[in-house]
Amino acid sequence: MADALELTYATGLSVEADVPVGPHTSLKIGGPADFFVRTRSPRELARCLDAAHRLGVPWLLLGGGSNLLVSDRGLRGLAIKVEAAPGQRNRGEVLEETAAAVRLRVPAGVLSAGLARWTAGLGWHGLEWACGIPGSIGGAAAGNAGAYDGDMAGLVERVLAWTPEGERAFAAAELDYAYRSSRFKRSREAGAILSVDLRLRPGSQDAAVARIEAFERQRREKQPSERSCGSVFKNPYPDHAGRLVEAAGLKGTSAGDAQISLKHGNFFVNRGRARAADVVALIRLARERVEAASGVRLETEILFAGDWRPEDLP
Repeated sequence: MADALELTYATGLSVEADVPVGPHTSLKIGGPADFFVRTRSPRELARCLDAAHRLGVPWLLLGGGSNLLVSDRGLRGLAIKVEAAPGQRNRGEVLEETAAAVRLRVPAGVLSAGLARWTAGLGWHGLEWACGIPGSIGGAAAGNAGAYDGDMAGLVERVLAWTPEGERAFAAAELDYAYRSSRFKRSREAGAILSVDLRLRPGSQDAAVARIEAFERQRREKQPSERSCGSVFKNPYPDHAGRLVEAAGLKGTSAGDAQISLKHGNFFVNRGRARAADVVALIRLARERVEAASGVRLETEILFAGDWRPEDLP
């Protein structure tokens, strides 16, 4: 495998060796990556992916680091922290604004929650549900993030993506959106999103801001403030994973410093020094208890990244 110096030359960016991944995730869990680099534009991100592909180095994208559990043994390959340029971390480029629609182009590293507040402040509707989503817009588009009856599939018009064959634009219809999934989440071979084109609705600034405030109140009341990775399990339609976990009597159950939240059964929190193995133990327990109680086998929503052995996974 290439070394940090070779990757630095290939990317034109500062690549570090043996950097802990945990601090760059919302759970704050995960061992060291062989290599770590920050990108602050779609062009820098594409250059890193080109270099990693050419040199045969596996890669993992870290936006806000949510919806992700990194192995305690860390990551073999290159962890790419996808950020936006300073001063542009919460906003996009306006492509078109008419009485019917607002079209935005947003770099993958822009934070979803900040973008939701920025657009609401301008009276643009559609993204208010994302005010509490901790990740980046690239990750949200890849995973079809959603909340409060809204999701990315309802807003994305197009993405620009890096693929092993080169950069390519994908229309929304080509993204194969499904519940919390897309072609980019289902397969690493599909590539990685560089930027996202969104279509929002112009409207009342007061109404958009009021929706943000209402959603934030609900989150404070119903979701934990401790470190978490968001929803652990997919909701098995028409039920909810959190309700099933709570009905199985697991609220507050702990393994090491990982705990099933006292506020919401589908949020697992890090109370201080939790390990990935602790979270996996809780996932196994929740899945077994829920299946025994209700006959429903819960499917995980989070991505397991890094140096996992098959027997380590739930």
